[in-house]
Formats: sequence, structure tokens, C-alpha cells
Amino acid sequence: MTTTWAIGIDMGGTFIDVVACSSEGELRSLKHPRDAGHLVQPILQAVQRMLDDNGINAAQVARIVHGSTVVTNLLLEQTDGPVAVLTNTGMRDILALARQDRRDLYTAAVLPPTPERRLFPAAQRFEIAGRVDAQGFEIEALEREQVIALAHRIAEQGLCSVAVCLLFSHLRPAHEQQVRAWLLEARPALMVSISCEVDPKPREFERFLATAFDAYSKPMVQQYLRSLGSALAERGLPAPALMRSEGGIAPWQDAVQRPIGLAMSGPCAALQGVAASLPDTDAAQVVMSIDVGGTSTDIGILEAGRPLFTDTLLCGDLTLRLRCADVESLSIGGGSLASVNAGGGLRLGPRSQGAWPGPAAYGLGGTNATLTDALLLLGRLPHRLSGGVVLDVALAEAAVARDIAQPLDISATDAAQAIVATAATAMAESVKMRAFQRDIHPADCLLVAAGGGGAQHAAEVAELAGVSQVRVIAHAGVVAALGLLASPPTQTVEKACSLPLDVESLAALAALRDDLQPSIACESIRWSLEILHRGQGSPVEVLWLPDDDLVTLQARFAARYEALRGQMPARSDAQVGLLRGVFEQAVPRPGVNAHHLRPDPAPWADCPTKGQGPQALFAATTTVWVPAGWSWLQEADGSLLLSQRHAQEVPA
Repeated sequence: MTTTWAIGIDMGGTFIDVVACSSEGELRSLKHPRDAGHLVQPILQAVQRMLDDNGINAAQVARIVHGSTVVTNLLLEQTDGPVAVLTNTGMRDILALARQDRRDLYTAAVLPPTPERRLFPAAQRFEIAGRVDAQGFEIEALEREQVIALAHRIAEQGLCSVAVCLLFSHLRPAHEQQVRAWLLEARPALMVSISCEVDPKPREFERFLATAFDAYSKPMVQQYLRSLGSALAERGLPAPALMRSEGGIAPWQDAVQRPIGLAMSGPCAALQGVAASLPDTDAAQVVMSIDVGGTSTDIGILEAGRPLFTDTLLCGDLTLRLRCADVESLSIGGGSLASVNAGGGLRLGPRSQGAWPGPAAYGLGGTNATLTDALLLLGRLPHRLSGGVVLDVALAEAAVARDIAQPLDISATDAAQAIVATAATAMAESVKMRAFQRDIHPADCLLVAAGGGGAQHAAEVAELAGVSQVRVIAHAGVVAALGLLASPPTQTVEKACSLPLDVESLAALAALRDDLQPSIACESIRWSLEILHRGQGSPVEVLWLPDDDLVTLQARFAARYEALRGQMPARSDAQVGLLRGVFEQAVPRPGVNAHHLRPDPAPWADCPTKGQGPQALFAATTTVWVPAGWSWLQEADGSLLLSQRHAQEVPA
């Protein structure tokens, strides 16, 4: 039987990670440097390297899964042109009025959480007739001629994307669906996003903002994915499936219909890779992952072997209501710039050298000191990184000496130690904060290192956070690409409602659940409810099992509420605001699931199977630092277990 291969491609800020898994369970991986200003070409080069290095014919590749930072970068940079917004008469300023969002308690003036004047200016926010009331009943009909005229006007202004945001569309989507049909009838080239499909939930500003940014993302994402799909097809390779922020993958044709759902595809894929790589003995533990890349550190949480999710995406200064992996991103990575401020304090990040020109040690034109330069100076990095990047110690030392050592009047080595300690302290504070927000004590967690730099800092972070063990999973440096192959095709369906939490409503919800059917053949289904007390704005998601009675569901809601918010109020007015179903399809052959994804110990072939720190361990796609007072042991599944030794065991 001919061997077939599945390929996962994760495009980060510094490297493109590629993993290939055969139908016999063989695993191959590589890292390929990003090119400045290019998207598709480096991916093609990385895939071709994988094929050539391993003698894989394009006809043997049955499946390609892709995760990308394209949408995340769009949301951060916001450099593309404006989009049109269609809404009800009298409601065009909802995006401008926004909602107070005080993320920084010490900011005197609270700015709107949307750049509406530039991306969604008043001249491009149009009002149309037609209205649905708060119960979902039509009180004013749409006007076809008005919508047709607006379609021509929008196209004549050079706008190619439209967001349709009507009041209460989550209760009655027919109006938005009709507006989209008329817009495309008049101008078939328009790209249209409708809020009842992007974010079918109450609260108009949050729904409008998510839909507007979905429309903003469409032109770039469609062009990128079509170019990538065409280039792969020319080489005889299959079209890519895309990793979505809410977990699971989808064909690229489905993903481009709601591109905002790709905003956290990389961090979500990394969490899925961690979940698939953990041995069964760790699956029952609360696991916190630390994924360090070139520009950021991502902190995620897994409970019962599954990633946790949230409905809020924090991206730079932007807050979007979007279901995504519950990951906290810290602006510290290998390329983060180190500097000394006017008060003589050491600062690391948030600015980064990025992939180009990169740290000073790359020798590509970067001259400022970075975290990578400090690690190299301390002997914690090899002189050659995966992907062929050669590091120059002299350049690193010169940058650290000039930027940090001289202003602080210390040696270059001490300056490098200070930079690394600053990084570990910031990461540890983020780990503790994420744990406490979820009612988890860090001492009860296992810290799992992922990414090219996660294992470089994990033990020091664990010690500062009060965690006694760290697991470095095999092939940690390409964990996101592994997660792409480990993730099944999924479909999430949601239905907004407003029902009291009582026996009659459970029966109504059961009938509603039976009506929500997926469009994919599914292997498993998970149902959940968003429940809140009357008058509250933020619900709590609660798992809903088929055989749950009212008492069981109320108890689960109370336990979850107390865990997240401290105590359950003595009230009996709980309301169900949303029904959600997540349908998972079995991964087709060839593929990877939790049972296939058991890499052999090859990544650590040149390292001792056990030992004590301080010691740097170098592998193909990652580096591990075992500090003094810690030991390591290579386990049967190919991972390294780092443990902190008791004080009496540590040599003087």
C-alpha cells in the first residue's frame, strides 16, 4: 500500500513550522525562516523543503492543514482601507458610540475600543429602512430599491467589502440575509459579512464590531488563501484546510466566509498540539502551557485534557467578542528589544525586531539588544538555529554591552542575566494571573513548554510561579504544526435565546437542540449553555449533558459561577442566553489524533537521558535550559520531565 502523508503548516512571526505525518505514523518536522514582505512564497519553499528532504512525492500528500497570523496582523496593524457598514435608520453611530472599555484602570480618558473614524468612517456607514423588534417580529419592511442603489454607490466609491449589521438579527436573520442577496444581485463582486452569521448573539455594539472587522479582513484573506490554494494546486498538492480560533479545522472555502474566525488560529493550534502530545497520566491534571516564539509568549490552560475557550479576543488595543482559545499573549519573545529607560530601569519589549532584520546575532542588520542575544551570550543557545539561521556571539555581546551593560555600568554577562531574568519574571506573573483568574493555584498545575523558546524559560518561570514540574513535549518547537494535524474538522452552531432556567425551558431547549443539525458527518457532539442572572452582562458557559436534569444543571452552574466570580448570589433568576453545539468529525486518513501523535525520542537523541542543571540541551527545533536546582529525565513518550530538587538535594 502506498504511503500517504498529511502536512501541517504553521506560519508564525519569525519561522514557518512544517510537520509531515505518514499513514504509518512517521513524523518529520522542520523550521523555515520567514521572508520580509512575503506570505505565500515562504510557505511554498518550506513545503518543498519538506518534500525534497524526505523523498515525498506530491501525489502522496493527501491533506494539508494551515494556521496563520494573517488575520491577527490585520487586526494589529489596521493599515488596509475602510469598509462599508449597512445598518438600520438612526443606528449608524453605534460603532462610534461604542461601549466603555476600561482595560487600563489608570487611564484618565477612556477611548472608544474601535478605530471607527478610519476603518468605518461616517461617510461609509449607511442607513437602510426595515426593522425587527426585540422579540424578532418585523415592524418595518426592507426596501429593495434602496439596497440596490446603495450597492452601486458603495462600488462606485471603490469599496469592495460590506458589513450588514441590523438590530436583533440574532433573533430574525431573514432581513440581513435578504439584504446580502440584493447587494450581490446588484454587485456580484462585493464581499458581504452579515452579523447573524458572524456573531449571532445579543448586544448590538459587540455584534456590529465583530462583523465590521470580519468584512475588513475578507479582501486580504480571500486573496491570500486563493493565491496559496492555486500555488499548491500547481504543484499537485491538495487545497489547505484552515485552523479556526474556536478549535477545529475547516476547508479554506468555508474559512474565508468568516475570516475573523482565523484570528487566533496559531495559539489554538498550539494548545491542540499540547493536548494531543500529553501522556495519559497528565490528561487529568490542570495543565498550563507556555509557548514562546520570536515576538510573543502565549499562556494557555487545559482542563481534563481539553483547551479552555473564551468569548473575548484581546488583540493589541482591540477587544472583540469572538470565541477563541483562552490564551494570554505577552509581548515578550526572542526578538523583543531590551533597553534602559530614563530612570535606569531595564525594559524588555513590547517592541520587537521581528523576523527581519531580527536580533543583532542574526547579522542581518539588526543592532539592538534582544532576548535572543542575551541567551546566546549566556551559552543557552546553539550557534546555529533550525532553519539555517547562524548566530554571531560577538554581535550579540556588542549589542548587549552598548544597550544595557554600559548604561547600567555592569558587565555584558550580568546585563544578559538581567534581560533573561526580566523575561522570566514577566512570564511567571502572567502564568500566576491566568491561573488565579480561573480559580487555579499554580502549585496544582503542570507547566508544559512549547514553541521554539518555551523550554528555554519554562523551569525558571515555574520556580517563580510556584510550580514544581515542567514537561517539555517531544518536538515542542513545532507544536502548533502538530496541533493542526491533531485537530478534527469541526462545526460550531449557536442559537440565541432568553429563557428562565427551569423545567419548562429545559424541554424547550431540548427541542431546539434537536433542530440544530450540523452540515458535517460528526463523531462527537458537545453541548453547552450560556447562563447568567437577570440584569448581568457577562454569562457563564456551562456544559450540558443529554441526561442532565434541572438540579444537576443548576449545581454545575453554581460551581462554575463560584469558581470564576468568587461566590454565587442568593438569587433564583438565572437565564439561559445561548445554546451552543460543537460537532467534531473524525480526522480522515492519513491524519493524526491523540493516539497517533506519540513522537519517538529522536528530538533528544544527542542529549543524556537524565541529568542535573545547570545545563543547556539542544534539539532540532527547540532548546531546553535546566537551571541549577533542577533535574531532567527523558520519558518513554519522548518528552522531558524537569523537576525541582528539594533544597537539601541541591549541592552547595
